[in-house]
Amino acid sequence: MKTHTSRKWPLVVYLLFSSLLAISSCADDDDSFTTPLSVDSLERVAEITGVQVTGITVSDAGRIFTTFPRWREGVPYTLAELVDGQPRPYPSAELNAWDVGQAPSDKLVNVQSAIAVGDTLYVGDTRNPLMEGLITQPRIHLFDLNTNELLRTYELAPSATVQATYVNDLRVDRGRQLVYFTDSGEGALMVLDLRSGESWRHLEGHPSVQAEVDTLNIAGTLFTMPIPSDGIAIDTVGDRLLYHALSGYTLHAIPLDALAQRDTATAAAAVTTVATTPAPDGMWRLTGGTIMADLEAQAVVFVTDGGQVTTLVEGPEVGWADTFSAGDGFLYFTNSKLQEAGVGMDVSGMTFPIYRIPLPE
Repeated sequence: MKTHTSRKWPLVVYLLFSSLLAISSCADDDDSFTTPLSVDSLERVAEITGVQVTGITVSDAGRIFTTFPRWREGVPYTLAELVDGQPRPYPSAELNAWDVGQAPSDKLVNVQSAIAVGDTLYVGDTRNPLMEGLITQPRIHLFDLNTNELLRTYELAPSATVQATYVNDLRVDRGRQLVYFTDSGEGALMVLDLRSGESWRHLEGHPSVQAEVDTLNIAGTLFTMPIPSDGIAIDTVGDRLLYHALSGYTLHAIPLDALAQRDTATAAAAVTTVATTPAPDGMWRLTGGTIMADLEAQAVVFVTDGGQVTTLVEGPEVGWADTFSAGDGFLYFTNSKLQEAGVGMDVSGMTFPIYRIPLPE
C-alpha cells in the first residue's frame, strides 16, 4: 500500500478485467477499461482520526465528499469535503452543527450516503441518529457544486417509510428523474420523484430485501447485527436496479420501469436473482458485473452476472470496504471498520482510512 507520501505496505492487488468491461458510476457516467490491469499497490487518500467514515463520492471535477453517520454522540460533522486530505464540513460547519438529543431543526442530522451526479450533490439525511428510529421524515438535499448552495430539499412521505426506516444507499436515475434508496432499518426500496416531490415504497416484506443470515464472520470477528437491503447500483445496460442485503449472499435486480410504478404487486413480481456473491456493503456497477466487498474475507471483488468472483484487493488493511466511487482514473473506497466500531461505540482513538486503486486510462 502507498500513501501520497509513498509509504509502502505489504498488500497485493489484482485487477483482472477484460477490455469489454466498462465502468459505470451508477449515475449514468461511464469510463471504459481498454486493457487488462494488474496493480501491486493501494494508495491511501486520507486517514481520519476519531470520526467514522462510511460514504464517499467523487464529482466530475474530482472533488471528494465523505459522510460520517451519527451513530454516537459528539460527531462533529456528518457531511464533509476532503481538502488536502482532511475533512472540511460541507457545505458549512453551521449546517453540520447538530448533536444527538437536540431538536432536529434544519441542520444535517445523520447523513449515511451522498452521490455526486454532474454538478449536483445528492445527500440522504436519514433523520435516524443512533439507528433508534426516525425523529422526523428522511430528507434528501440537493447542492449545486458550482456554488455550494442548497438547491432543494425533499422529504420522504410517511407512506414511503416506517418508524425504523434507515435510508442507506441512493442512486440517481437522470432519465426518469427518480432517486432510488434502500431502507436498511426494515428492508425495502424507496423511490423519490424529483419532478413532483412524491415518494413511494416497494418490496415491503419481500424476501429479497431481508437479511439472509444473523451473523457474519469478519476475519474471525463475529458481526451479529443482521442488516437487510443495503447496497444498490444502477445497471444502465439492463435498465434495472441491483440491490443486496448486507447480511446475505444474493444479488437481486428489479427493472427500473417497475420501480417507477406505484403498483407494489407488479414490482414484487418483477424481482429476479442475478448471482450468488459474498456478503457486501456498497456496490459499484460495471458492464457485465459488479464491484463489491467480500466483508468476511476483508476483500474487494468483482462478481460477474454469471456469478464468477475475482478478487481485486484483499487484506486486513481493506477491512470493511464500505462505499465505492470512481473519478480521475481511480476507484475509491472507505474502510468504515464497522465490525470494530459498531453503533454507540467509542471511536475517539480509532483511525479510518480512505483508499484508491488506479484504473486504466
